[in-house]
Amino acid sequence: MKHGLILIAAMLVVGVAAIGSCTKDTSKAKVQNITNNGCHMDAVVMSDDNKEIDDLYTFTESADFHYHDGVLYVTHHNLCVNCAFESGGIDVDLQVDGNTITVYEYAHDGDIANCVCFTDNFFQIANLPHGTYTFIFNTWSTTPQSFTITF
Repeated sequence: MKHGLILIAAMLVVGVAAIGSCTKDTSKAKVQNITNNGCHMDAVVMSDDNKEIDDLYTFTESADFHYHDGVLYVTHHNLCVNCAFESGGIDVDLQVDGNTITVYEYAHDGDIANCVCFTDNFFQIANLPHGTYTFIFNTWSTTPQSFTITF
């Protein structure tokens, strides 16, 4: 009986250690290689009440994900940005909370124009372990878009 209890205790210790070793370390996830394909259309000049932005949403935001060799390749389609982004590019920041990753995309610091347009934004996330993640794209112009993926 005593040996049975010791065996069970040893199995519990090994089981807990195995579970602990499966914990994903997402703290090292980092964005790299940010590019875009420019405005999809002529920029739309905004009025004081920004009413025109409602007419722009014939474009639907979406995202594609591809995981290869430890890097997640992300394409955010139809990101609405200030049209001045073309002079400075787009910055991408991540907030990682467990398996939820919030993506913040915004025009790089610089001039702000009185117009908006849509672009496809491409970037990579390095050091992201395999798993199931919920990505929330939080941009200034729309309600946050959410996508759950497994890779």
